[in-house]
Parts: sequence; structure tokens; C-alpha cells
Amino acid sequence: MTLDGPTLVSDLWYNDGNIVLQAETSLFRVSLGVLAARSPVFDDIQKLPRSQEQEMYGDCPLMVLPDKAEDLANFLRAVYDSGFFEPPPSETDFHTLAGILRLSTKYEIPYLRRRALLHLDTVRCNTLQDFDAQLSKRTIPRTNFLAFLIADLVHEMDLPWLLPMALYICTQSFEEIVMGYIYKGERRWINNAQQVACIEAVEPLTICLREDILSFLYWTDVDGCKSSAQCKEGHLELLKKYCSSTTRNPLASFSDIFEEVVRKAVCTRCCIASRDAHLIAREALWEALPGLFDLPSWETLRALREQALTGS
Repeated sequence: MTLDGPTLVSDLWYNDGNIVLQAETSLFRVSLGVLAARSPVFDDIQKLPRSQEQEMYGDCPLMVLPDKAEDLANFLRAVYDSGFFEPPPSETDFHTLAGILRLSTKYEIPYLRRRALLHLDTVRCNTLQDFDAQLSKRTIPRTNFLAFLIADLVHEMDLPWLLPMALYICTQSFEEIVMGYIYKGERRWINNAQQVACIEAVEPLTICLREDILSFLYWTDVDGCKSSAQCKEGHLELLKKYCSSTTRNPLASFSDIFEEVVRKAVCTRCCIASRDAHLIAREALWEALPGLFDLPSWETLRALREQALTGS
């Protein structure tokens, strides 16, 4: 076999390795026994009798895999180096996670797959409390078009419990949903079904923002208010400011968006009442979120997540 410019991956080229793996034009010399000890797929390969027609690279059998070179490299590093891909709260990056998730699933290494799923949990959560805490807990740094890359990965790997948040985050970039985005020099789109789901969700999300999330801005009287005239004027100014807002993040917390300006505009009693009403509306939207994308309830999705993490 003639290889087109093969590249030996130096940190994954072990002189005592007994098999050479090829992905694209990258070559990895590793121990089949090490892989077989962790993966039943490679264990089955190890048990196959050696064929006289087996292609060789030097003194090692050559196995050509259909995987991406970057994915295989990160997967092998995770197998060989226990510190390379640790569970949260250790950080990782999207491409490392994606490759390890793909190949740990394909080659049946559950502990690596669980780690990848737990990292995804830190950025595509399934409770409102985790959503509010994600800035402090996320283990995958933000990068350009990360929302779309995660949405594609979640679809590819059939992880439905992550879809509500994956698609919700995409709705905040409406132009890229419709027109696509440039990634590595190519224009890309999320898959057609997800594209349609995101487009159809934008209108109900906008209505929910203006009619429910921002309902406290329409108040003219609050029980216990000690400065009714001042607070009515404050609510009116806030109404002018926010009801023409184009924000597509109705799930943003009160403290992140409103608290500082509301405290300055109205009395303490009105501010507390506004915060409470805002939270109730957010909780209702959160529970409704899967349905906006034609997905099962959170209860069903969380059961699927638990099943995936426990293998039961």
C-alpha cells in the first residue's frame, strides 16, 4: 500500500508498540494489548488470527481506520494518559471532547464516554439551576460558533437530553441559523431539522419574553409599595427600555439583566416583587422549553441522560 505523505504522530509513536493505526494520513504506533484492555472492540481485533495478506508498516501490522486523525489522536492520548482528559471540573476543549466522545462510543469505552457527557453537561444543562451556574461550572471555553458545533455533535451522537439547550442557544444567533456560518473556511449549517426547529421557536420565545418574562414592567400598582407615583414612572421608563429589546435570551437571570437598573428605578418592595415574578416566568419557560423544539418533556430527557451515564 502506498501512503500519501504519512505523518508519524510523535507522542503516539511507541517503539514497543505492536500495531500501527492509520487515520487519514496520520500514523500511530501503539500497543494493541493496551487498547484491548479497555475496549472490547479492540479485544475482538486482538483475538483475530493473523492473515498472511495483512498489510504491514515496517514490522507492525497496519490497520487503516475511517476515523478523523484529530479524533483518533485525542482518543489515544486519553487512553494512554489518565491525566489528559479528566472529568469536570478539569477543563477541556470542544474538539478534544468531540473526538473522545465519538471514539469512546464507537470503541465502547464507557468511562471516557461518561467524562465527555459530563463535560457537555457543564455547557448544555438540563435544569434551570445549572443554567444559572454554568458560568462558574463550564469546562469548555467559548469559541466562535461553539453553539452550532455543539448542536451538530449532540445531533450526531443522539444525545436528546442536551438538545433543548443546544437549540435554544442557537436561536440567539438567528442570522447564522438561516445564512449559515463560516468555519475553517467553509460555510456550514446545522442540520435541516434543527434549523427548522430553531426558526419556528424564535417567535414563541419572543412572545414569551415580552408577555411573560417582562410582565413585571407593565405593573402600575404593587401591594406594599410606599412610593406609588415614583414607581409607576420607574416602571414606565423600564418598559420603554426593554420592551423594544431585541434580546433573544429570555432565560437570562434577573440579577444578570435587570436587578441593578430596577433597584434604581423602583422601591425595594417593587424590586423584590419584580424579581419574584420574573423567576416564576423563567421557571415556566424552562419547563416549556423542550416542547418549543418538539422534544419530549424534561422528565423523559433526564431519564435518558441517567440511562446514558449509568449504562442501565
